[in-house]
Amino acid sequence: MEEVLNQQPEGDRSFLLESSVLSRICGPLCDAVTGRADGQATLERLEHANLFVVPLDNERRWYRYHHLFADVLLQRLREAGVDRPSELHRRASAWFEGQDLVQEAIEHALAAADWQRATRLLIQFSPSFTFRGQFHTVLSWLNALPGDFVRGNPTLSVYYAGAFMYTYQFEAAEIRLQEAE
Repeated sequence: MEEVLNQQPEGDRSFLLESSVLSRICGPLCDAVTGRADGQATLERLEHANLFVVPLDNERRWYRYHHLFADVLLQRLREAGVDRPSELHRRASAWFEGQDLVQEAIEHALAAADWQRATRLLIQFSPSFTFRGQFHTVLSWLNALPGDFVRGNPTLSVYYAGAFMYTYQFEAAEIRLQEAE
C-alpha cells in the first residue's frame, strides 16, 4: 500500500492524505476538506484505478477507503505535520454541520480538539440525541471534552447529569448538578 501511494502523482497523494481523516467520503466533502474543486472526479478516477476506494452506494456518491489503506494514509498524514489533521477535522465538522449531519459534525469537532465548536454543537443538539435514547452517544461526546472545560460550562454539566440519570448513574449525575450550581 505504501508503494502504491508513493507511485501516485503529488496531487492525488495529497488528496488521499488530506481526505484520510474521513470515515466516509464524497466529492463535495472532499472539496471542503482539501480546498480543491475536483473531489468527485478524483474519487471516480481513484476507484477506476483500483486504489483501495470502495463505493458505499449505487450512485457512487459516497465512498470509503479500504481500512488498511486508510490506516496507512492516516499514519503518513500524522508524520507530515502535527496540526494538519486538526485543521482537516475542523473543515469536515463545518461541512457536516452545513449538511445537517450533526453526529459527524460533533465527532470531527472533537477529533480536531476544537472544544468551542464541539461545545456549541453539543449544547445545541445533545437534547435531541438524549430524547432519541442515544444516552451513551452523548456521554461519549461529553467524556471526550476536557473535564475542566465541562465543569466551566453549567449547561454541559446539566446535560452530563441528564445523560447520567438516563443511564442510572445517579451519584455521578448529582456531582454534575452540583458543578452546574
